[in-house]
Amino acid sequence: MVIQGVSYLSDFEAKKTIIETARRLESRGFMTAGDGSLSVRVGPNAVWITVDGADKAALTQDMLVRVDLNGKANLSARPKPLGDDLPIHLKIYRESENVQCVIHVYPPCAEVLSCQGQGLPAASFSPSVRRLGRMELIAGLTGEALAKTVAAQSRTDKGVVLEHDGCMFWAWTPMEACQLAETMQYRWTVGEELRGSGCVGCQGCGGCTGNSRCDTCHGCQGTLPAPPKPPRTLSGVTGLIQPGQPLPSLPQKEEMAPAAPIRSIPAPGDPKADAVAEVVRRVLQGLS
Repeated sequence: MVIQGVSYLSDFEAKKTIIETARRLESRGFMTAGDGSLSVRVGPNAVWITVDGADKAALTQDMLVRVDLNGKANLSARPKPLGDDLPIHLKIYRESENVQCVIHVYPPCAEVLSCQGQGLPAASFSPSVRRLGRMELIAGLTGEALAKTVAAQSRTDKGVVLEHDGCMFWAWTPMEACQLAETMQYRWTVGEELRGSGCVGCQGCGGCTGNSRCDTCHGCQGTLPAPPKPPRTLSGVTGLIQPGQPLPSLPQKEEMAPAAPIRSIPAPGDPKADAVAEVVRRVLQGLS
């Protein structure tokens, strides 16, 4: 439907797409055990959002509530609990007219980045990653200050990492927001693979080829150098001496084994010599 020249989803369409998107995100492990929230704007002053702790794998229409941009819920027979992140959702909608969906999800990489005290730099190795762009880490803020900071980021970025609280994305449709969350996990996984390939300081920007220094990622120093091969040594040959190196010790002189004593040859006319000569004569005679 079109209101004041802007196209919005109807209430029925909004609830249906929230349920479908929430189930997809839960199947990815991004909304486990009721974590996270998902909202869709259906008018200039109306938003549908999941209730606090709703099981996203079994989400139904009674787990959604319609609120205005001031956070006031529509009258219902039974009040429904709203999440603590509702003010952030509403602040983003008030800040950005081009946003009609906001999700708060918990991909595994978000907590890893939070513990490392860093966001996710922009990369360019696939169209989806280029669309995602950078994701700043928002740390040390709560309440209204946190909502204002995240809303300000929505003017330029498409998502943020929250300190120990997952991450948030905003887009025109729930499916686009879902794809941003999936891209973030993929983007981070590729970065980890690059770091595991030996790239020193690589932030996974996508410009590193694994064998040279990347000009996009300022922390990348290229691959780890191969360990030097031990110098080949030859027996009896002194290796090259570099300037400043001490002189090598000379090889120890090998001791010569004592020579065997030379036995004396019997002189002619000696009975022993005559006997030896006779034996030789007989041997030669037998060979002829």
